[in-house]
Amino acid sequence: MMLTYIVLLKESLFWSRRDCTWPNSTDTANHWWQNPSSIFTIYSLTTTNEQGQQEYPIHLGAPLVAVLNATNTGPVISQLQEDIALAEWDPSNCKWNTLPTFGLLNNLNGCTNGIACPIPQGNQVLKVTIDFSKFQAIIGLLKNDAPYQLQITLTNKATNDKIVVTAQARAEIH
Repeated sequence: MMLTYIVLLKESLFWSRRDCTWPNSTDTANHWWQNPSSIFTIYSLTTTNEQGQQEYPIHLGAPLVAVLNATNTGPVISQLQEDIALAEWDPSNCKWNTLPTFGLLNNLNGCTNGIACPIPQGNQVLKVTIDFSKFQAIIGLLKNDAPYQLQITLTNKATNDKIVVTAQARAEIH
């Protein structure tokens, strides 16, 4: 019985002392990955402001430009559906919690929402503008200077192929 108590005490001390404030070093740099895709590969992703200056932390209250070095091995993409899922980091339990967006960030026309279409075949530098300032109902509820995760799903409407990118970053709201 005493041994069980000691083990539980040590375990609770371990969990109470771990630091979950900034996941994946997002306090100093963005962290991203792409789900496997047979038609589109992203090699690098950086963020800038509208003037082209690298920006970190990112600012969700102003337009953000994601600069992608990517290769489209599929057909030319001229119709894109964009869906964005937003999650907030909870340092008390070290996990991402999806935030409700009430459909505001779903079924967006990617070609009129910051992505220059058509996207040709081949290797290219693609600039994607993400402008959350249009969604003040969501932005106004977010904490300033906190880690957030964006999962962007782009669907080629002609083929139904999906490109899914997840980015985690330190974000300022104002």
